[in-house]
Amino acid sequence: MQVKSNAHTHTSLCDGLDTPAAMAQAAYRLGFKSLGFSGHSFCPADGYGMTAERLAQYCREVLALKHEYQGRMAVYLGLELDSMSVMPAAGQFEYLIGSVHNLQTPVGRVYPIDAAPADTAAAIAEFGGVAAYVQAYFAAVDEMLNSRPVDICGHFDLICKYNAGGRFFAEDSPEYKKSAAGVLRRHCRKGAMISPVFEINTGGMCRGYLRRPYPDYWLWEILRDEKAWVMVNSDAHAAADLAFQLAEQRAAAEKFGLKVVTIDEILGY
Repeated sequence: MQVKSNAHTHTSLCDGLDTPAAMAQAAYRLGFKSLGFSGHSFCPADGYGMTAERLAQYCREVLALKHEYQGRMAVYLGLELDSMSVMPAAGQFEYLIGSVHNLQTPVGRVYPIDAAPADTAAAIAEFGGVAAYVQAYFAAVDEMLNSRPVDICGHFDLICKYNAGGRFFAEDSPEYKKSAAGVLRRHCRKGAMISPVFEINTGGMCRGYLRRPYPDYWLWEILRDEKAWVMVNSDAHAAADLAFQLAEQRAAAEKFGLKVVTIDEILGY
């Protein structure tokens, strides 16, 4: 039987639809062993994420749920830390998901990666073309993983969210593959116990943008060859999405030869 667990969960306290209590109740009814909450950190560059007041409320509510479900379902207090956000105090959260949601162009303007196709088009234009845009994105992922002690790397190739069918760039081009694979290999080689776990994120599939998870299947070969650890998360923004493709992608990852772990395992519970 597949272990049901999700560590990438958003609530109405950031950009999700349902309250922490509703998400926990749904997860419990689905038979989850564990549920990790990972609200968005506040990002000064774009004003996105939980304000200080919302963050305090988020922590209170998740910690209350941790107590409420003790002995029935493990609940964890995590944070999805944007690459442009301020690092939280040590020990404030049980785990951190590190994600790149924004890029700063050469003239200093900040564009979101995953807000709208129009933003992607504008960012590509301001970077001077696809090659520079792709390189800047993976350089930002590289810098985030180099400089921030995150436990999980979130949606590694989020840059592809609006690129179904090669709308903006060719994902099979040598230039694209070199940029993506080079960063992934560098951080897998640190060893599973000290490098971040790379999530297999089904959020793009759930919301109809892609037919495959983040990262794309060809990148799984690197994860397998470098013996990296992976975690399957749904990036749920609603209770109805909590279990989306978790079992299917975990089965596919295990069949492929990947080492699949849950949030319980990386936290030592």
